[in-house]
Amino acid sequence: MKRYRSYSIFTMFLRNFVFLSIFIQLLVGCKKNGTALSGPSAGGYSILVNNGNILVSGFKSEHSHISTRYWIDGEKADQQEFTERIENQSIYRQAVDDQWRQVCMYKDRDGIIQSYRFDQGSGAEAGKIHYYKDSAVIRMDNDSIGSLSAVAFTDDSPLFAGYLGTYGQVAVGGSVMYPRIAFVWDGQSPITQLSMLPDSAAFKGVSAVYRAGPDEFYVGGLYGRPMYWKNTDPVVLDERYGEVWQITKVGPDVYAAGLINKRGSNSTGHTACYWKNGELHELEDDAQAFGICINGDDVYVSGAVGSVPAQYRPCYWKNGIRTDLPI
Repeated sequence: MKRYRSYSIFTMFLRNFVFLSIFIQLLVGCKKNGTALSGPSAGGYSILVNNGNILVSGFKSEHSHISTRYWIDGEKADQQEFTERIENQSIYRQAVDDQWRQVCMYKDRDGIIQSYRFDQGSGAEAGKIHYYKDSAVIRMDNDSIGSLSAVAFTDDSPLFAGYLGTYGQVAVGGSVMYPRIAFVWDGQSPITQLSMLPDSAAFKGVSAVYRAGPDEFYVGGLYGRPMYWKNTDPVVLDERYGEVWQITKVGPDVYAAGLINKRGSNSTGHTACYWKNGELHELEDDAQAFGICINGDDVYVSGAVGSVPAQYRPCYWKNGIRTDLPI
């Protein structure tokens, strides 16, 4: 029986820029007012359930330093204990590394841990789109401009998702890559481009990929409203501002975790939620969801509470009931 695993990415270049800009603004404002921030921020990226254990990986940000955090059944844990508890052919998020690369860890069928890292919108390495597997750089065999940002696995074989882009000048000098067309890539064959929505200028990148079978995949897009592609066709979940950060499928049911914003803001006051077959299930206001796991009849969602990034606190929801995680 084949098994399908997926991984969703939270920090892309543009989102990190927003995150850091907000954090700096808050820090400056607090210093001017003579007050201090309320402490470190943190969130839960990935959530897995195995042998009754609820396993969450995520991040902690404090004093300009971002590190990975792990929790098992609501308590702090270290990476070794975490990886021992997850089953083979599981994948989970880590915080960005010291080069600000997005990081995921995959435990293969033999129980060996592999790391996959993605530069955030930095373009090509030696002229080619690329990713890092452990310490090796793997380059795409073409000269396209773009970036990879998500990966899923089928029996240890990866499926990558990313975007083709173009470079443009920015006011402060230099250039930045603008996402243009989403695609998937199996690591060997030519890329498969996805059909874009009419307002393609709103496209900011790819957040997630999930492989449901040899001929069925889902890709989350950052499009100013929550959406994903089923194979190459776009599916819009809501017309309000929102984001999809992980997609999974259990039987005939498709689940997508993320957020909406009832005020149209792209940075503050989100509502954590998930969609089941396109039906919205709100979890909590002033919160955001990043990961989802279905275990039997139970729906687990990882994320954070807080209206702005500097206030994020890690948590998960089981069937809509929140459990806070210690920082």
